[in-house]
Amino acid sequence: MIGGKPVVGGRWEWSENVGLFGSNERVAIGLGARRARLLVGRGNGHVKQVFVGSRDLPDGALRVGLRGPVVNDRDRVVGALRELVAEAKGAGVLRRTPETVSLLVADGAFKIAVAPLEGEAPGRADGDRMARWLLRELVPVDESEIRADWSVLEVAGQEGASASMLSVGGVDAVMAEYEALVAELGWTVGRLVPWSFAAAAARTQESGADQSGAGDSGADASEAGHRDLMLCDADGTLGALFHTDGVPRLHRAWRAPVSGAGVAEELPALRRYVNDHLETSISSVWLCGDSPWAEDAARACESIQVATRILPPEAALCAAIEG
Repeated sequence: MIGGKPVVGGRWEWSENVGLFGSNERVAIGLGARRARLLVGRGNGHVKQVFVGSRDLPDGALRVGLRGPVVNDRDRVVGALRELVAEAKGAGVLRRTPETVSLLVADGAFKIAVAPLEGEAPGRADGDRMARWLLRELVPVDESEIRADWSVLEVAGQEGASASMLSVGGVDAVMAEYEALVAELGWTVGRLVPWSFAAAAARTQESGADQSGAGDSGADASEAGHRDLMLCDADGTLGALFHTDGVPRLHRAWRAPVSGAGVAEELPALRRYVNDHLETSISSVWLCGDSPWAEDAARACESIQVATRILPPEAALCAAIEG
C-alpha cells in the first residue's frame, strides 16, 4: 500500500486498517536525502507524540528519484535508523515491535494522476489496473512494474456531483528499496506516503475545517473552501501539492534542492499554473520543513507579499499515523 484507501463520496483518506498496535504505539519513519527521522506516538484516533528523533545521512547515501537504485549506502542508512530505535527504547518507548510502520518518502519518488470516472466505482482488482494505467506515461517503466494506490472522489459542484479517480504511485522496485530498509529493523511498512500528502493531512488536523489560512490573493477563502499549496522540504528535496478541500489537483517534485529563499522564486510559476490551467487560485501556502528552511522560505515569500503558515516535520509524521 502506498498511502490511502479507495474512498467513495469524500476526499482522499488514510487507510483505517493499518498502524494499530497492541501497545497502542504507532511509528512513522521519514527518509530524505539528508536525514532519517523517527516518530513514535500513542493512542487510538488522536495520537500523542512520545518520541521524535533524527539522524543526518552522509551525502549520497540516499538518492531521491523515480528510478532506482535510490539506496547507495544501505549500511549507513540502516545504521542511522538503528540508532534512532535504540534512542527511543532508551527513552522508554517501543517496548514492543510495531505491527506496521508509516514510511514518509520524498515526493520525487511519486507521480499522481486524476481522471474523471463514470459509472460505479471499480472493484479492487479493476481499480488497481486503472490506477497503473493512469500513471503509464508518467512513471518511466512498464505498466506492470508500477505500484499504485487509488481513491475514488466525489465532489459536489454547481452542475451536480462528479466522480474522479486519484492514482498515486511510482516504480515498484524503488518502493521495495525503501521498504527493505525498514525490514532491516524487523518491521513492516503499512503505509508508504509522499511527504506532501502527510503535510496536507497535518494541515487539516492543525487548522480545523473552519480555518482557511492566509491568502496569497487577499480573497476570503471560505467562499470556495480550502485551496492549499503545501510546500515540503523532505530533508533535501522540495515537493509541492495543491489541493482543494482535500482533493489533490497539482503535484510537483524538484530534483535539485531548493533553499528557503529559493521557494519565493518558484511560487509565481505555481500560481500561474493554478490560475490558468486549474482555473482557481491559491488561498493559503503552507511550509513543511525544519525551522531554518521554513523560516527562510516564509521571509522570502513575505518579500513578494505571500503570507505563509509553517508546519514542523513532526506534524506530518504524526498525521501519517493517525487513522
